[in-house]
Amino acid sequence: MTRFRILLVAVAVLGVALLSSFITEAQLAQGHAHGVTIERAYNDWVEAANAKDLNRWASFMAPDPLFLPPNHPPLRGEHAVREYYTRSFADSRFSLNCRQQRVEVAKAEDMAWSAGICEATFTGPDGEPARGSSKWAKVWVRMPDGSWKCTLNSWSSNGPSEGGV
Repeated sequence: MTRFRILLVAVAVLGVALLSSFITEAQLAQGHAHGVTIERAYNDWVEAANAKDLNRWASFMAPDPLFLPPNHPPLRGEHAVREYYTRSFADSRFSLNCRQQRVEVAKAEDMAWSAGICEATFTGPDGEPARGSSKWAKVWVRMPDGSWKCTLNSWSSNGPSEGGV
């Protein structure tokens, strides 16, 4: 092989490597941008909950969502989820202090999951102010308009475990 051919092969290999690294960096940047968008959507969602604005709050749900509250049957569909939150929002003490701690976007950039923690203030069964804390996980889907909506929401209480598990 002549020096020219060796140089040509080396330049071609280097070019492919550089192009590959640019594509990977672009994909990482795009994934990060989606994560930031989901972070913003989640913060706006919590803000809507604290404002007790059910319509704005519901706008962050994907069509036909599934919510899995602790110690409660699954909430299937927007109507069931709205009913559940209508009761929560009717409580004058209801408020959330939540933080999303992690967001992971799928390579296809059409789905993501996030996880975090939340503290809630509400009126307890005895009519007195009460507090609770939980951890949660959500699955987000990317809509045709590019927005991200929650399709699955599951959370569990940090209260004492029954049965030690």
